[in-house]
Amino acid sequence: EIDSVTGVQTCALPISDDSPSAKAALETVLRRAGYDVASFDCADDLIDQLDGLYPRAIILDIEMPGMSGFEAFCEIRRRYPNATNVPVFFFSAHYDSDTRAQADALGAADFISKDASPTVVLEQLNRVLGKAISTC
Repeated sequence: EIDSVTGVQTCALPISDDSPSAKAALETVLRRAGYDVASFDCADDLIDQLDGLYPRAIILDIEMPGMSGFEAFCEIRRRYPNATNVPVFFFSAHYDSDTRAQADALGAADFISKDASPTVVLEQLNRVLGKAISTC
């Protein structure tokens, strides 16, 4: 999507997840709620495509082949210092106190469980992004 005022390409929510089914389910929820979504199979591809994109937020799976979501978070912050205000959400089926603590320590906006209902996912995103809650 091209911003009509600035002429800059924008993407509200880039997502990186190596699970096609989990990624498709999340994309469906977000698109139905009016979010613009760009999906990537690995963190490296998402990071490479951030150049020129101005996302409202980023959603990263934690466990992916190659670069993990935690590693991707650190690389995004290193490579794009102007994007430190972009909220990053972690998206994972493995929710435990250690994983949550690591996400919090990095400064994640929130942790989204892959088992969460569409309503809960949207509530988590909308709380941080300030968008009106929309149900699917």
